[in-house]
Amino acid sequence: MKPSLSGIPGESQLLSSGRKRIRALSVLLLLPTTMLVGKMILLQVAKASTGQVLNFEKRSVLPASRGQLIAADGTSMAVTLDEYTVCANPRGVTDKTKMAQLIAETIGGDEQKYFSLLQKTTQANGSPNYYVRLAQHVDKDRVDRLKAMMGPRKGVNETDKQKLMRKKFWSALSFELTPKRQYPLGNFASQLIGMTNPSGKGITGMEQGFNKILAGTDGEIVSQLDAQGRPLPGFVEKWQEPVNGKSIVTTIDPVIQADAEEALNKLVKEHKPKFAVAVVVRPKTGEIVALANAPSFNLNHRPSNVIDLATDRCINFGYEPGSTFKIITASAAVENVPDWSTRTFFCAGEQMIGHHMIHCWVWDTSKHEHGTETLSDGIRDSCNLTMYGFAKLMGAPTMLEYAKKFGVASPVGLPNLQTYPGYLTPSNPADWSPEQLANFSFGQGMLLSPYQVVRIASVIANGGVMMKPLLVKGVLNSSGQMIERFKPEVESRVIAPSTAKAVTAMMERVVSEGTAGIAAVPGYKVAGKTGSAQVADGVHGYSSGKMDLSFVGFLPAEKPEYAILVLAVEPQNGRFGSTVCGPAFREIAEKAMVHLRLQKGSSAPAPDMSLMHPKKPTSEE
Repeated sequence: MKPSLSGIPGESQLLSSGRKRIRALSVLLLLPTTMLVGKMILLQVAKASTGQVLNFEKRSVLPASRGQLIAADGTSMAVTLDEYTVCANPRGVTDKTKMAQLIAETIGGDEQKYFSLLQKTTQANGSPNYYVRLAQHVDKDRVDRLKAMMGPRKGVNETDKQKLMRKKFWSALSFELTPKRQYPLGNFASQLIGMTNPSGKGITGMEQGFNKILAGTDGEIVSQLDAQGRPLPGFVEKWQEPVNGKSIVTTIDPVIQADAEEALNKLVKEHKPKFAVAVVVRPKTGEIVALANAPSFNLNHRPSNVIDLATDRCINFGYEPGSTFKIITASAAVENVPDWSTRTFFCAGEQMIGHHMIHCWVWDTSKHEHGTETLSDGIRDSCNLTMYGFAKLMGAPTMLEYAKKFGVASPVGLPNLQTYPGYLTPSNPADWSPEQLANFSFGQGMLLSPYQVVRIASVIANGGVMMKPLLVKGVLNSSGQMIERFKPEVESRVIAPSTAKAVTAMMERVVSEGTAGIAAVPGYKVAGKTGSAQVADGVHGYSSGKMDLSFVGFLPAEKPEYAILVLAVEPQNGRFGSTVCGPAFREIAEKAMVHLRLQKGSSAPAPDMSLMHPKKPTSEE
C-alpha cells in the first residue's frame, strides 16, 4: 500500500508494523520465563553419577552473637569473638595446587593438608562432594587478608577477562562465621562465670543459668544450588537475620573479687585444704560483690579435671557451719530469754547431756574450761555449753523456728544458678533428744551453703533485715542499651533492730577480746564469728581429724559496708577458724575498705586512728 498524501501510514503498514513489535515483545517477555524453566529443569531432573536426584537446597546458619557477662564497673568477663571456618567446594576449584598455596601463604596452615582436602571431590558413598572445611578457628584479621587477596589488586586495572577468571578461580571458596567464647580475665571468677560447650551453649555457672538471655537466636539462609553445587544467583528462598544475645551486668566488683581470690590462694598454699571459698556481700543492698573459689582454673585453657573444679561452692556446697551458727542461737536468746544479759552458765569443758558427754572446744586446751559465762561471753569465747544452756531454756521448737527465719534450708533466691538450699532435720522438734538440741545450738545437725552463712551475718549487719540476693544489676540489648534494671529488695524482717544491735556487740567482742583478734582490720571495728566444725562421718558420727574451718564477719561494725565469709574445707594444717581463715578475712576486708574509699572518697567510712593497732588475740577457736 502506498503512503497517503498526508504522510500517515496506511492500514496495511500499521498492521504489519504492529505484528513485528508484538513478536519482539513476546520474545523479550518469554526470555526470563525460559531461563527460569531451564533452571527449574536443572534443579529438578539433574542427577548425580549414582543416578539419584540431587538435593540442591542449602541451609546455612547465621550464628547470633552471644551477649557479654560484665562486672559492676563495666569490665568484660565473658565476650564473643568472631572466628571463621574457611570452606570450599572441591568440585569447583580449577587449580587446586595454586589455591592451597595461596591460602597457606595468607592465613597460615599446612599447604599439603589444604591440597589433600581439595582433592576430596567424592564422598565415601561415591556421591559427589561439594563441601570441605579447609581451616577452622580463623580470626577475622586473617580472613580479611584472604578476602582482600580474592578481590582486585590495588592499582591494577583488570580487563573484563581477568576479572572473570579471578572470580571463577575463587568462586568455590566461602566463609562460615563460627563465634568463639573468650574470657579476657582468664581464671577470674571461673566457677561463677561458667563455661560453654563447643556449640556455644552454656553448661556451667552463669553461662548456663542465663543461657536463654545470652544466646540470642540464630538466623538462617536457605538457597538453591545448581548441579555442580554452585549458588544460583537470585535463588535465595529464605534469609532470616540472627537476633544477637543480650548482655548481663553483674554486681561483681572485679577488684574485690581479685583480692578475695588472691587471699584464698595464699590460704590454700599454706594450709592445703581440699578447697576454700570467700563470699563478699553488701548487707544494706544484698549485692553480691565477690564469689571466690580456690583452686580456680583458666576458662580459656580448661584443665583435664575441669569437672571437679567447675562447681561454684560459694553457693552450691553444703557443710555444717559449726560455731558461726551461734549467731542464730544468740539472736533467739535475746528475743526469748527475758534475763539473757545477766543469765549465766558454767562451762567445765565437758558436760553429760542425755546419754553423751558433750565437750566444748576449750577442753582440749590448757584452760580446759571457760567457767561462768553470760550469753555475750559465750559468743566471745565460742562456748558450746553456754549455747546449749540458752537453747535448753528456749526449747527445740524455738531454735528450729529461728533457723528457718534466718533462711536455713530455704532456696537462696538465685533461681538461674545451681544452688544448695541447705538441710534441716525433718523430725518433729518436740521429739528431739537433749543431745540433738545441744548439737543444734552450736551448729551441728544441719547443712548450709557458704552464701547462706554470710547472709545470716548480713541480717545482723543490716539491723535484722534480710535482703534478697542481688547478682544481676541489669540487662543490655545488643546495642548496649540498658533494657532492664534490678534494684535491692527486702526479703523479710528476721529479728528486731535492738536484737541485731545486741548481737553485733557480742560479735565485736569476738575480734576485740576473744577468739579472732587475728581477723581485726586496722582502723575499723569488726564484728565476727569463728567456726571450727568437725566433719560428719556417716558411720562413726564425727571425724576427729577432719575439720571445716571458717570465719564470718562484717565491717565497720557500727555501719557495715561489707559482710565476708571465708571457708576452708578439711585443711591439712590448722585446727581453728580464727588462725586459718582469719588472716584471709582481714586481707579481703582491709583491701575492700581501701577500695571503697578510692571509689567514694570522703563519703566512705574513714579509719579510726585509735584502732590502727589491733590487740593480739588471747585465745583461738
